Amino acid sequence: MKLINAMHKPDLPGTLLFQPACILTLPNSVEVSDSLAVNGSGVGGGSNSIKTALGEYFERRHFYREVISVRRGRLSESLIEREVFSFAKAFGQTASKKISTAEIERYEFAMSEVVRASDFSKCLIPTACISLSSRNLGKDSLLYPLRDTCGCCFHWDPNVAFLGALKEYLERQFLIRLWLTKKCYSRISVAQAEALLIRNDVRHLYNVLAASGEITFLDITDPRFPGFCILVAFGQSKVKHHVKYCAGMAYASDLSVAMGKSLLELWQTFRFVDLFKATDSEEKMLEDSYIRYFLSCNAYETYQDITDVSECGAWRTSQNFTISQFLSILKRLGISGYFYAKLEKFDGGDGVFVKYVSPDLFLHMNNSNNFNLINKYSSAFKSSILRSRLEKMVPFP
Repeated sequence: MKLINAMHKPDLPGTLLFQPACILTLPNSVEVSDSLAVNGSGVGGGSNSIKTALGEYFERRHFYREVISVRRGRLSESLIEREVFSFAKAFGQTASKKISTAEIERYEFAMSEVVRASDFSKCLIPTACISLSSRNLGKDSLLYPLRDTCGCCFHWDPNVAFLGALKEYLERQFLIRLWLTKKCYSRISVAQAEALLIRNDVRHLYNVLAASGEITFLDITDPRFPGFCILVAFGQSKVKHHVKYCAGMAYASDLSVAMGKSLLELWQTFRFVDLFKATDSEEKMLEDSYIRYFLSCNAYETYQDITDVSECGAWRTSQNFTISQFLSILKRLGISGYFYAKLEKFDGGDGVFVKYVSPDLFLHMNNSNNFNLINKYSSAFKSSILRSRLEKMVPFP
């Protein structure tokens, strides 16, 4: 079913393509797009697939096209000395050319308004850390050339949007930690997975994928934080199959919920890779460098590599899965962060865009290039980082 925005309302997408599953027990799929090539996709049961696709579309549209800077200025004009040092240290590592801390401190960035996560006081940080586009940023991209959707979230409920942005940022920190150290909290056995998913609608999807190839669930949570961050990987060794490797990830307060959501994310990417290969499409035609890279990792060896980890879980925090608890833990670790937030109206309703940014954490997911490896978060496991892993970006969409 294809729905077209015939009224051409500018705050709504141009096209919504609803693709119900041929097998009723599998999730539905939805694709949302506009004439300027912004896309969003979602999978799930009932209307959840539509909500997810619309949310992803609005999120990408805003952070690619609608983030603005208020002026150009030095870091010190809005930030205190400690904050300036953190950004300068990060940019010194992400820059595409060798540059001194003094040069970074003198440089005038395009700046956008944010609030400090510590006390919600207003300040300005470089727009390059927020916008997914380099448009109107001048030479700022020389200092911060790579950017992705890490920490971005859109939701109609502001409380959900703020928590979503923060946990989305943290789950990617945990993923990079897993990739660089080859250590996870625990590996979930087949028996555990089947028991935990028995009352979840995605159990049918799990059974189909498990019958087709291999599935591994890894709990990659940093035990200093509450909840469960789950990475699920699919592997296929048979040559004739289109999808040899795929992955999904989710972070939630409940283990079975996190497993279910991670499996849906895997299925979303699985369908894309399968269709892309089945139609003999060319990777060079894709604009998104992350997706191009992920397609290049479509090999059973990638599945073996990412699941070749050791378990190191010994204890787990019982703290509440709330934004105040997350912020309290980050503050205790000496990690400063910032929230960009924007309220917009859509056909009479209000939506909230949020992005969390911290130079004390990994700023983006490409650990192989222009990467701030040295930061406050990584200091806790720097002795466990494998240099060989720094040569290859984490294989995740």
